[in-house]
Formats: sequence, C-alpha cells, structure tokens
Amino acid sequence: MQKHNKICGTCGRKMRRNGRTGAGTERFRCMACGTSGTVHRTDTRLRHDRDRLVAWLTGPDGKDAVAKQYGLSRRALTKEFAPFFRGDPKRLPPSGYRPTILILDAKFIHGGELCALLSLDEHDDLFWDFATDECSGTWYGFLIRFKPPEVVVADGEKGVARFLARYWPGTAFQRCHFHMVKLAIQYLSRNPREEAGHDILNLMYRLKAVKTHEAKEKWILLFKIWEKQYAWYFKKKTDSGGYQYRKLRSIRNIVRRAIPNLFTYLDHPGCPNTTNLMEGWPNATIAEALRRHRGLHVSQKKILVSIVLSHLARAKPTQKFPPRKHT
Repeated sequence: MQKHNKICGTCGRKMRRNGRTGAGTERFRCMACGTSGTVHRTDTRLRHDRDRLVAWLTGPDGKDAVAKQYGLSRRALTKEFAPFFRGDPKRLPPSGYRPTILILDAKFIHGGELCALLSLDEHDDLFWDFATDECSGTWYGFLIRFKPPEVVVADGEKGVARFLARYWPGTAFQRCHFHMVKLAIQYLSRNPREEAGHDILNLMYRLKAVKTHEAKEKWILLFKIWEKQYAWYFKKKTDSGGYQYRKLRSIRNIVRRAIPNLFTYLDHPGCPNTTNLMEGWPNATIAEALRRHRGLHVSQKKILVSIVLSHLARAKPTQKFPPRKHT
C-alpha cells in the first residue's frame, strides 16, 4: 500500500493518520494545531475526469445524463473536461514503421476546413493526423514516418496518387472499386438517359466479379469495345462548339486513367480492392460520433475523433488479411 506523508498547511508540521471520512478516504490530523484533511491525488483525479470524458464521447448519453450519473452538474462536468481539449489529438506511427498493406483515406470532420488523415494496415493498426485538406503536401507530413509498404489502397483523390508517384515509386497502388462505381453514378445517375451510360454503369458494377487475370483481361476488352461502340458520343458537339455528352467523356477518361491501378489486388494476395474496411469502421464511427455531439468547435472535434479512434477495437481480426507474424 502506498504511504502518504501529509504536511499541515497551517503550521507546516507532519500530520498523522486519523481514521477515514464517510466516503472511505483516509483522513489526517495535525496534533499541534488540530487541522484535519485528506490527501488529494491529482493523477487519480485526472484519470476519473478522463473516464467521464470518454464515457460522454463514446457512449450514447448526453452531457446532462453523464453529469447526473456521476452526481455532478453540467457546468462542473464542462469545467472538468476543459483541460483535455488542449491536448495533441494525433496518433502517428513509430518512425520507420513498415506495413505490408496500407489503406488510406481522409475524413472531413468540419465542413471543408478540417479533415482527419487515416491509415489502416493489415493488422488493424490505426494511425491518424489532422489537416486542412488532403493534398500531396499534407499526406507527405503524415506518411513520411512510414517505410514504403508493398501496396496502398485508396480512393481516386490526387493527393495520395501524387505522393506515391514522387516518394514511394516502388509501392503498388490499388484504386478503390467502390469509389469508381460511386463516381460513375455521380456523373451519370443510377438511371442514365443514354444507352452508353447504362452500358458503362453495368460494366462498373461488374468490377466486383473480377477475381482472376483472365476476368481482368475480359473486363478491359469490354471497356475497349464500349469505347469503340459509342465513339460518336464522345465526338458529337453542340451548336456552340462544346461537347454534347461531357459526362460520358469524363467517365471514359476517368476509367482510362484508373485501369493501370484497378486490378493491383490480383498480384498481391490479401490486398482488398476497396477501402470498405476504412469506410465501414473508422469513418462510420467518426460520422456517428460527430452526429451525436453536434455543436462542438474545431479543437473539440479533434479530441472527439482522437478518443473515438483510440477506443476502436474489433471483436476478431479481419479475415481478409493474413494473420500477424510473431517475431
């Protein structure tokens, strides 16, 4: 048991143990002046305050309910939480950390002004930082602590692609199939007017069925046939001189540029072809926490995201990846 030497604040002499308070806390008494008191441990107080903060940010109850649970007022609870909103909320990997497969994504948490840069590897190790955007420069500040992995899985944002081309040229890149389909729907809608739109949308839906190199070659061939079959769509212009089917041209160009990185997973066993592991776990948890705690300002949102991500844990490892090797 830890011993406490309490000094009297009135006369400065050493106090003696004198039973316990009604709450069970050890009480001390000065035999010279009669002053009594207890030992206040700041580390224990901070731990309890943080436990209340975590219960509020990760649980379903509001601040009023949490305050009532601990026998405090809302104002007192807010005062207890204040010091924790001044900390550094990011979690960076140890310098030189080398994953095999790295899933990257950026989750905006305050309009278009602040986003969380997230990385998830094959062992469910999650790291994050905060930035104002997701350009190659901000990704550099986050990813430079990693050693280049074998493969990176990400959506089609240019920031990650430019970082990989410049700093990790030997790392393979897998572009997310889900975001490719999402882009096609965004440009053409789920029910395009033109027959060419229907055909390319159906072809995008078939991406998930590509499991072998033979299926990959067949998919690429079907895309080239689609390009040739509807070539006149891409050339037709309006009376003013602009292209009439600009959205179809955009989708054609997007797929053309993406094809070299669409089927990387076929050459890397265990590599996913989407960022769904990120979307359905950290991103969904962040979105739910932000919805539940609407009204927080930017610094508070950073702490919220950090605490929520720090307490994420799977019931069992992801089956998509091979088990961790013990060294």
